[in-house]
Amino acid sequence: MAYPLRMLCAFLALVSVAASAGEIAGLPSQLPPSLNPDFSLTFGNDFLGRGGSTDDFRTAQIILSAKLGERWHGVIDHSALTLKELPLSGRIDQVSGSLGYRFIDRRSGQQSTRATAGVGIRSTGDYSGERMQNGLHRLIGSATQQLPYLDSAQTDGTLWIDAQHYAAFHTSRRDGYFGGWQSGYWLRASSLITSDSQWDNALGAYAVTSRNSIDVWLGVRRDWRSGYDQDFVQHSTASAEDDVSIVFGLRMGALILETVQQLNNKASYGQLKLVADGRQSFPADMTWPRFSVEFGFLVPDVLVQLAAKYKIRLLTRAESNWRESLVVDIRLGEPQFGDDPEIYVKTQQVSVGLEWEKSLAATLDWISVYGTAGLGWRREELIGDGSLEGLTSETVGMTTGVAGVGLRFSAASLGEKWRYRLQLGLAASAPFGDSHVDFAGQSMRLHKSSLAVSLGMTFDYE
Repeated sequence: MAYPLRMLCAFLALVSVAASAGEIAGLPSQLPPSLNPDFSLTFGNDFLGRGGSTDDFRTAQIILSAKLGERWHGVIDHSALTLKELPLSGRIDQVSGSLGYRFIDRRSGQQSTRATAGVGIRSTGDYSGERMQNGLHRLIGSATQQLPYLDSAQTDGTLWIDAQHYAAFHTSRRDGYFGGWQSGYWLRASSLITSDSQWDNALGAYAVTSRNSIDVWLGVRRDWRSGYDQDFVQHSTASAEDDVSIVFGLRMGALILETVQQLNNKASYGQLKLVADGRQSFPADMTWPRFSVEFGFLVPDVLVQLAAKYKIRLLTRAESNWRESLVVDIRLGEPQFGDDPEIYVKTQQVSVGLEWEKSLAATLDWISVYGTAGLGWRREELIGDGSLEGLTSETVGMTTGVAGVGLRFSAASLGEKWRYRLQLGLAASAPFGDSHVDFAGQSMRLHKSSLAVSLGMTFDYE
């Protein structure tokens, strides 16, 4: 893979390398007390931790959080758990969904207290964690992991509570470059219990300093885990996450970086978080952008997506509320071939199409809904790994139809002309036919129809 593309994909390493841990699955991701975002996207791994020589425990975590009303909150969490310490080795995925209600939300002067309680489900099994992990490893040139899924799949109900308190104790003088900083302390306590008696707890205490759209925090966090006796992967992960940690975090606008460094275990990790806040002020005269650049990736069959969009009027009228754009889309990657961790599909796709986008509602103009349709050309070939390393198939190209739907969330204004948005959607690809190639003595099918989740960011120029 070319060096510029490797640089562009660097942030994907945070869900694809070495020993790690993460947030309590099913709870909202930790955010500084100055924020109460409407939507957030969290990627967790040891990209900002110490790293290590193994790829065990909670090796990847993705958290989607969204406000569903003034006090209601929804969370979806996907984690891949692995262990490859002989003679025990294996993997299992953990998927959680929960709904919470904020029953305390008090502000008094420079103090705030919030408390949210919720219910949900947590399920373990094969939820494409292997395909996601190995597809990302192929993107960044890291070793893939060939670990069997365990047969301990189950689904449990969850109950949880999350409480935090912030109080300011100092504000610096307003004059000078270092003036205007407000400092305080921040406390957070979280607890989640499942119907199978798994119990997760976390307690943190932090010093925070803030100014405008910048927050910096430093503190100590203690995690406890119990009841994880279903299999050795979950037990090892829980043991690794049960520790005292030093936490350092930095927020700059819509971007948050946080690192959690454990004192005793090997499960230090980091998180990259992207947030969108509908209450944030944007230029009053901001209109639909003329030009946009989009970067994201598709899962579970991992592809990097790059797109450029230019505003046109082809099928819509000038007075239409829909923004219509010409889209040139490029997708690259080496997703895993089905459930076989020794075979990968080297994929290159270029397409041209149209996109239509509209604000969701007058009162929710910071959220927009979009749909795309187009035609493209897709090239695929099989590549071997592990015992099949060095084997390749012939390359086959084919015309492909593409389509997508989803939502975009305004995240930050980048000056007078630029803005930054988050994207969550579905992307479909449907080839006009299929093809078969010979590989490792077998006939295998390429160019299958696919449906993927699209996670990304869009930079708009008005």
